[in-house]
Amino acid sequence: MKSGTQISAETTDLRRFLSALISPFRVIRVLFSNQWLLIALLLCHLLLAAAFSLANPLGEAPDEADHWAYTVYLAQERSLPVGPTVTQSKHPPFYHASAALIAALFAEPSFDFLRANPDLRVPIPPGGPVNFFVHTAQESWPWRDGPLAFHLARLWSILLSLGTVVAVYGLTRSAFPAERGLALTVAGVLAFLPTFAFIGSAVSNDGAAAFFATTALWGAFAIYRSGGRLRAGWWTALALGLGLLTKVSVVAVWPSVALLVAAPFVARRAWHPFLTRQLALFVPAGLLAAPWFWRNWRLYGDPLGLELARQTIDQRLSPWTWADSWWLLKGWFLSFWGRYGAIGQIAQPLWLDWLLLALTLLSALGLARLLLRQRQGDVRFGVAILLLTIASVAAVMWRYSLVALGTDQGRLLYPALGPIVGLWVLGLTARPDRPDRCAEKIDLPVPFSLSAHLSGLALVGATALWSVAILAGLIFPAYSPARVLGFHPPATGVTPLDFGEIQLQAAELESSPLLYWTAAQPPTQDWRALLRISAEDGTLIWEWQRSPGQGRFATDRWPGGVVVRDLYAVQWPEWAGSGRYRVEVGVRSFAGAWALPSQAGQPAANPDHPFTQIGWIVYQK
Repeated sequence: MKSGTQISAETTDLRRFLSALISPFRVIRVLFSNQWLLIALLLCHLLLAAAFSLANPLGEAPDEADHWAYTVYLAQERSLPVGPTVTQSKHPPFYHASAALIAALFAEPSFDFLRANPDLRVPIPPGGPVNFFVHTAQESWPWRDGPLAFHLARLWSILLSLGTVVAVYGLTRSAFPAERGLALTVAGVLAFLPTFAFIGSAVSNDGAAAFFATTALWGAFAIYRSGGRLRAGWWTALALGLGLLTKVSVVAVWPSVALLVAAPFVARRAWHPFLTRQLALFVPAGLLAAPWFWRNWRLYGDPLGLELARQTIDQRLSPWTWADSWWLLKGWFLSFWGRYGAIGQIAQPLWLDWLLLALTLLSALGLARLLLRQRQGDVRFGVAILLLTIASVAAVMWRYSLVALGTDQGRLLYPALGPIVGLWVLGLTARPDRPDRCAEKIDLPVPFSLSAHLSGLALVGATALWSVAILAGLIFPAYSPARVLGFHPPATGVTPLDFGEIQLQAAELESSPLLYWTAAQPPTQDWRALLRISAEDGTLIWEWQRSPGQGRFATDRWPGGVVVRDLYAVQWPEWAGSGRYRVEVGVRSFAGAWALPSQAGQPAANPDHPFTQIGWIVYQK
C-alpha cells in the first residue's frame, strides 16, 4: 500500500507530465486567442465577399440595379429625388449617399453600362438565361467609369458586412457571457454564410441595415451588463439613428434596445435614471433621422412616405389568407438560407434546403432544452430579447406584406440577422449546465476546448465548405457562357453571312430557329441580332432582337474563333395560319447602326431593308 508521500509525488509527476505535454500549445496560445481568431475570420469573410462580388455580375443581386440608380442620382444631382421615378428613393438615403460619396471619389457613377437582357423570363424556363443584364466588355477588368464606381459601392457594402461580423461577435458575447466560445462560433458562421456574403457584397441597404441594427443591439446589451452605464455602449444612439436613416424597418429593434436599457433600473424602481437613459438614447437617434421624416411629411403627407412607396411597389389587392402566411414564411426561410440572383432565381440543391430545415428544427429543440434546464435566468433573458427582436422585425415585414407583393425575401429580415444566426447557433451547440472540465483543468485555448467547442468548430467549417461549394458550383456556372459556346456549326445549306465583326455561319430553321454565330477576330462592339418572320406577302409575323446566345455572352467579349449557339422560341400570333414563312436576319450595334452583310462577296442587304433572308420555316397550327 502506497504512503501519502508516494501518492503526492506521483501526482506531482503526473502534473509535470501533463504540463510538458501541453507546453507546445503555450507558444501558440496567443495566436489562437479570440481576438486573433476573429481577425482571421474577418480576413476570410473579406476574401469570400470579394469572391462573391467578382462572381456575381453587376446589377444581378436583389434590387441592385434600382439601388445603384438611386446612388447614381445622388452622385450626379447632389440632391434627393422627388416622386417615384427613382424607385428606391422611398428608402432613407444614408447608405446610398455614403455609397455615392465613396464611388465618386475615384470614378464618375453612371448607369448606362447596364443593358437589359430581353431574353430573361420570369419564371426562368429550363435552360433559360438567369442574367437580367447583358454584361459587356465595359464591365471587364481593368474597371473604369461607371463599373469602377459600382465596384467601389460594392466595396463599401463589403466593409459594412465586416462590421456586421464584428457586431454579431460583440452582441453574442454581451448577450451570453457565460457561453464560452459561442460568440466566436456565431461570428464564424455569419462570416461564411453564403447568402450573407452574397447580399453583403451587393449595392443594397439590406447589409447596412443589418450592421446598424446588430451594432445597436450589441450596445444595448453592453449597457445592460454594465448596470445601465451609457458609456459601456456609447455607440448605441448613433447606430439607432443611422439605422433608421438607412432603412425604416430598423425601427423594429428599438423595443429590444429600450427594454435592455430599462432593465437595470426597473428592477430597482429607479425611475429617474430609467427616464434619463431612455431620453439620452432615443432623442439623439430620433433627431438624427428627423429631417428625412419631416421631408416626407412635407412632400407626401406622412412621415414614412407611404404614398410614394405605394407608387414604387406591386401592391397587394386581395385580402390576406393563411396561404399567404405560408408563402411568406416559406419564402423567408428559403431565401435566407439558399437563394441567389436578382429575384432568387438561382437556387441551391433541394437536399440542402431540407438539411437546413432539419438543422433549424434541431436548433429550436436545443433552445427549448436549454431554457428548460438552464438554472440561470440570465441566459433566458438574453434568448427572450433576441426572440423579441426577431418577432418585431417579422411583424414589421408582415405588416408591409399586407400592402406589397414580393416581400418573401429573407434579406428583409436582416435587421434581425444577428439574433437569427446567434440563436440558431446557440440551439445547435449549447450544453445546458455542463461546464467544460477538460478545458478548465488543462487551461487549453478556445479551439482546443473540445468538449465545449467541437460542435461549434464543425459548424463553422461546414459553413465555410458550403460557401465555397455555392460559389464554385452555383454562382460561377449560372453566369458562365458555357451553355452557348463550343458548338460546331452543322452543314445546313445556308450560305454564311458576313456582318463585319461577326458572321452567321449556319442556321437550322425548324420550329425553334437555331443560328450559329462566329467571329474571326475579337469584336469591338456590342452587336445585336434581329430575327424576323414574315408571310410571303410581307406581313410581319414576329421579330426578336437580342444579344446572340440569349444575352449570356456579349459580342464585345468574344474571343476570336468562337462559335455561339443562338436558339429562338418563336411566339406565333393567334391569327397566323399554317404555311410557309420567310426568315430574315439583321445585325445592328447597341448604339443603333445596322451592319450591312455580304454573302459570297456580294452585298446581301441595303440601308432601306437591312435584313437578309436565310430561308423558310413551316408552321403547322
